[in-house]
Amino acid sequence: MPSSEFSHFVDMCEKVRQTTSKNAKVAAIAEYLIKLKDQDGGDTSLAAAVLFMSGGIFPKGSGLTLNVGFNTIMRSLSEIARLEPEEIQKIYLKHGDMGALAEYVVSKRQQSPLVAQQLLLPDLHDQLRKIADAVGSGAAEAKRKILTGLLINSSPLEAKYLIKIATGELRVGVVEGLVELAIARAFGRDVQAIRQAMLLSGDIAQVALLAKKDALSTAIMKPLAPLSFMLADVMFSAEEIEQYYNKPLICEFKYDGIRVQLHKFGNKVKMFSRKLEDVATSFPEIVSAVSLLPADFILDGEVLAYRSGRPIHFQELQKRLRRKAVTDRLMAEIPVVYVPYDIMYLDGQPLIDRPLTERKKLLSQIRFKEPIIDLGYRIVSTAQQIACAFKESRDSGHEGLVIKELESQYHPGKRGRHWTKLKYELDTVDAVIVIAEYGHGKRAGTLSDYTFAVRDEHGSGSLKTIGKAYSGLTDAEIAKMTDKLRSITVRDEGYRIVVRPEIVLEVAFDSIQKSDRHNSGYALRFPRIKYIRTDKTVRDIDTLEKVQRIYEHQSHLKSR
Repeated sequence: MPSSEFSHFVDMCEKVRQTTSKNAKVAAIAEYLIKLKDQDGGDTSLAAAVLFMSGGIFPKGSGLTLNVGFNTIMRSLSEIARLEPEEIQKIYLKHGDMGALAEYVVSKRQQSPLVAQQLLLPDLHDQLRKIADAVGSGAAEAKRKILTGLLINSSPLEAKYLIKIATGELRVGVVEGLVELAIARAFGRDVQAIRQAMLLSGDIAQVALLAKKDALSTAIMKPLAPLSFMLADVMFSAEEIEQYYNKPLICEFKYDGIRVQLHKFGNKVKMFSRKLEDVATSFPEIVSAVSLLPADFILDGEVLAYRSGRPIHFQELQKRLRRKAVTDRLMAEIPVVYVPYDIMYLDGQPLIDRPLTERKKLLSQIRFKEPIIDLGYRIVSTAQQIACAFKESRDSGHEGLVIKELESQYHPGKRGRHWTKLKYELDTVDAVIVIAEYGHGKRAGTLSDYTFAVRDEHGSGSLKTIGKAYSGLTDAEIAKMTDKLRSITVRDEGYRIVVRPEIVLEVAFDSIQKSDRHNSGYALRFPRIKYIRTDKTVRDIDTLEKVQRIYEHQSHLKSR
């Protein structure tokens, strides 16, 4: 029996799901990877398996997305079970999970394949690629037919995991870091070498193939393939920053925009958001400004809605992201700039191991044209200098400051105090909606009250609720949110629905208190929605540790 069978992948996932031990999960994945190979001796199965296990289907930055909606899946399942869509919907609400629904429906299917075939990982990946490639007026029907064919050839358990992969919700307690550990264990490689290769290439499938061939040292950073962003910690006062670092620091404004990694290679330009999605079509004027430059580079920076030397409200900027086509009129109504503040690659040379001062010097030598602008930085050493810079940032319409160590390297995907944010005294929290309730009065019939959660990194990455907000959005935004939330319903409880954790909110608040109303043990007081963060995913939400640190800091201020 070939080890590339999808059923073997499914068995491994079930084994991993059923244990809470991190070591046991890594051992199970590693044991599976060691045996994995294609029928023709190739490694397509290995590439597909590690992508699936990491919660993806295609490499980050490939531009490929499955784009299989809720309705397409429901229609496929209706056809297989020969049930009306309304009946399938009722069954879905009972099971509360698309994967579990698929498992149930396929177990009761009325339609079987003419010739039973074992589903192989390479074939599955090829079919998913065909789904992603389907475009045009008949795309939805083409996607449905391919999906239906895959489900007909699946066992109930295979159907469960097929749908989980298709919807990006594998959820067997595995994150990309555990897959890296499993690759290292499977092929006898140093885990640090695996992680270094990931930092450079950003492609877990490519790293797995290099690990198997003992060629990790050949991993390279490639323009047009996104890196994970370096992340900043947070501090709460200029005095705290001065006391912690006690040395000169680079100080930049904290911009209220969308963080974007800008890649230019030859005449090609891509702009990757925090979701690692290419958003270049939303900002054609920025693409035009860099496409003719002679240098090849990867930049880190911020896209701002910007007019007459001042930023425009963040929600105006988000309108650019929601349009299929950006017209000249829209560009005039919502002008944007790109503010680059770091460079990770220049003309064939990775720069992430160079000190920040050297990267800044190299960045300054590129002759950008508007709308790419340099808002500059300064060197600060004292709390007074930091406080003055903070006031200047706020007076200029920005959020606050980012403080950076002069010698800091660029650490993709890592959060630490090489970079530190100083925003508001209590900052804001990025959280994900997990429950939505129906409103009252003029909001009756709409889902307007949102319970939100942060990630407990010390609890297997589980989500912990910290509050409920019902203010901050317009009626139009609530109407759109109602439609979106209904489309990601997991369980309908009448007066409220439980939803898949997809919609990220930036939440402002007055303070944090300990509370047994939420399973985090904390509650935000007077929370209000500042923004719907369409540029972020559940992977980008804040942690319970951050909430605890904000709580401890405010307690310290009160006692002082």
